[in-house]
Amino acid sequence: MKKNKSKTRGFTLIELLVALGVFMVVMTITMSAFLNIIDIQKKTEAFRKVNDNLNFAMEAMMREIREGNSYSAADCGGAKFCFTDKDNTLIKYQLNAGGYIERKGLSGEWLRLTSDEIKITKISFSASGNAVGDKQQPLVTIAISGESGIKEKLKSRLNLQTTVSQRKLDPL
Repeated sequence: MKKNKSKTRGFTLIELLVALGVFMVVMTITMSAFLNIIDIQKKTEAFRKVNDNLNFAMEAMMREIREGNSYSAADCGGAKFCFTDKDNTLIKYQLNAGGYIERKGLSGEWLRLTSDEIKITKISFSASGNAVGDKQQPLVTIAISGESGIKEKLKSRLNLQTTVSQRKLDPL
């Protein structure tokens, strides 16, 4: 008597379920890592935007302030900071309610210094050595805080501070 055994063998249902389970675990881990990489890239891009914008605004203000005089962080008619530039024009800076820095000069219109993509959360100016005969070189300290990003998890925040001295020496 011969037993008729088939030489073809397939996978059992258990083997298929185990293989499918292992595949799903590997795919879940891979997908999680991929999504993490995308979040990191978005956060990096948000940081780059806030860094570029704050640096641009800071450099633009520093350039004008360095060559100006008569610095005031108090009596500026509603603005945050004002001074007289090298051409004897009154320049004003302020933080708009929309969260961006504005500059007002000779044209009389407020011009934006920062992009829509970032929000300035704080700007402060501090002037010292401004009094006549105080034997101190006038200094202005500028501090800016800003953030970029839509989701709280992906927001990038940056704080910058610098001190600018008046280029023209104060008379003794």
